[in-house]
Amino acid sequence: MSQISKECEKAASTLTSFIENRKMPIEVLAGAKGLAIFSAFRAGMYFAGSSGSGVVVARLPNGTWSPPSGFSVKSGGVGFVYGVDVFDCVCVLNTQAAVDAYTSPEFKVGGRVDFAAGPVGGKFDAGETPPVWTYTKSRGVYGGVTFDGTSIKEQVKANTEFFGEPVAAANILQGKVQDQKGSTQWPAGAEALTIALESVAK
Repeated sequence: MSQISKECEKAASTLTSFIENRKMPIEVLAGAKGLAIFSAFRAGMYFAGSSGSGVVVARLPNGTWSPPSGFSVKSGGVGFVYGVDVFDCVCVLNTQAAVDAYTSPEFKVGGRVDFAAGPVGGKFDAGETPPVWTYTKSRGVYGGVTFDGTSIKEQVKANTEFFGEPVAAANILQGKVQDQKGSTQWPAGAEALTIALESVAK
């Protein structure tokens, strides 16, 4: 199983869990331009930095979702509160600029795009919307993770392995990776994420 396939399975489980446990209102997904889902862990017992990996998908003009593009996450010195070793995160990308950031080889949170904690519970107030809402879960506790200064980098090698050829993240997220029939291509191995997106993020 490829790395991206594994990431898709984890992402599907994380997204479904957040929705089913009502820690992320399903309404926030209605206007989402994309979703970035990843897991990260603290680098050492006494080191605040973290690293991890995940996948990002974008909503295409026809309302369907693009194939997943892999990315890595690294934070040196910030990102965890005391006692947090591992966390899962769903980032709801509310603007096209937020999606476009993931087409760059690398970017830093707080530079091109600001992240903010998303509304929780069963109610959703569609007020002023930040570029990205974040939802995190660590050791069974939701919240408690910050992202300023976090570096997010495209996983070129993993994407190449998954698609069978070099493909730029921009082409993946714009739905330009197509099969012989001209349809947007979701390679085998992403089925779990496909099902999750169809069930909770239509």
